[in-house]
Amino acid sequence: MNDYNAFAQSQYPAKFSALLQVDEAVADRGEALSEFDRAVGRLGLKGIYYSQDFSRHGYARNVDDPAFGPFWDRVAASKLPVFIELSGTPSYDRAGYIGNLSALSRVMQRLPGTRFLLVMGPPVAHFAANGRWDFPPEVLAAYKRDNLQMEIMFPITWGGRWDYPYPEAQELIRGMRDLFGAGKLVWGSDMPNVERFCTYTQSLDYVRRYCPFLSASEKDEVLGRNAAELIGVPA
Repeated sequence: MNDYNAFAQSQYPAKFSALLQVDEAVADRGEALSEFDRAVGRLGLKGIYYSQDFSRHGYARNVDDPAFGPFWDRVAASKLPVFIELSGTPSYDRAGYIGNLSALSRVMQRLPGTRFLLVMGPPVAHFAANGRWDFPPEVLAAYKRDNLQMEIMFPITWGGRWDYPYPEAQELIRGMRDLFGAGKLVWGSDMPNVERFCTYTQSLDYVRRYCPFLSASEKDEVLGRNAAELIGVPA
């Protein structure tokens, strides 16, 4: 996957900023560390995709296990951003998610100079079942860490229940802006998978055209400037 992503990036450098892949549960092994070094040093990938997938190894460890210290040291030294996807495994519930977020929060505290992007953003099912965000204190504290940004990506998860232009999502975006500021938010589409629910243009326009509470400057931040700054692309 690293070779494939690097090839796409090399063929279309003005279009793709590719991320390197990690075998998260064994990231402390020598071969995994060597592959990380190759992906950064030889392939020139622009960021790290970390899906917190420990399913093949029995969930014996989490992201903050001390054995992963050398891996996180390499991440810090690379100066690359980490795009991290959290779930509620292994219990697949709210408590499981909070436990995984707390483990990530400890990693972020250990690496204050490393930028993290929470892919898919906060889970609606756990914290906004009534249509408005209700974060417990430990969750809010983790989300407010200075080195964490959050992705706005609602149609891919809720487009099967909500109709375009997704007023439910608009209300949640307003809540995120009010809680965290536009500088913490990065829009995403999950193309091409989002096309099961809406077009690419609709996945953009529900924010661009239908969030009047966002100023023009805030939309510039959310819809491009924050991502460009995170990945190191000239604005």
